[in-house]
Amino acid sequence: MASPKFLEEASKQVRPTYAYGLFFVSLNYIAYYLVFHYYDPLEYYSTIAKDEKLFNDEIARLWANMQGFLDRERIIVNNIRVRPRVVMIDLGFTESKRRPYIVFTIRFRASVKMGRNIYENFYDSEVAEYDYAVYWVFPPGSRIIEVDMGSGNEEWDVVGGNVLAIYGYKGRRTGGYEKIVFEVSKAAIREEEYKNDSN
Repeated sequence: MASPKFLEEASKQVRPTYAYGLFFVSLNYIAYYLVFHYYDPLEYYSTIAKDEKLFNDEIARLWANMQGFLDRERIIVNNIRVRPRVVMIDLGFTESKRRPYIVFTIRFRASVKMGRNIYENFYDSEVAEYDYAVYWVFPPGSRIIEVDMGSGNEEWDVVGGNVLAIYGYKGRRTGGYEKIVFEVSKAAIREEEYKNDSN
């Protein structure tokens, strides 16, 4: 078993290298996945993954940290504040034990409805430590009307009318605010379903 001193030092050497988020919007709720990639030179995560207690303690710590971060955000959907909750955490490796990744699954009920919707998120602006990308996927037939990423240096693009791609870069400041105005249309959803059924 690894010594506490080694684990403390190894954990300090872990650094994030990239992250991405996948947001899926549906009527009445929003679910998303945040995936963080790390460089772990002393194989901290590989070491704790071999010990059930250490692993469970680390997952509990990650869970509390992420939930605390979410609790500090103020997210409002159609003038109603919503409360995101962590529902799952997973740990894995890409290429080697020095390249771990952590997945957070998060969801919340939201008053997404037919017609015009407004999503807003107020959070602390900061300088990014790594590059990242975020993808918002809205229901078939919906349309993104307006995007406001605050006063930061992020870039964004709307693809196909209802997919939003946001890009952030290491060393650039995040905006501290997000606003997405989108419209969900019954007629458009029916048209999309018809297209899929006819293929």
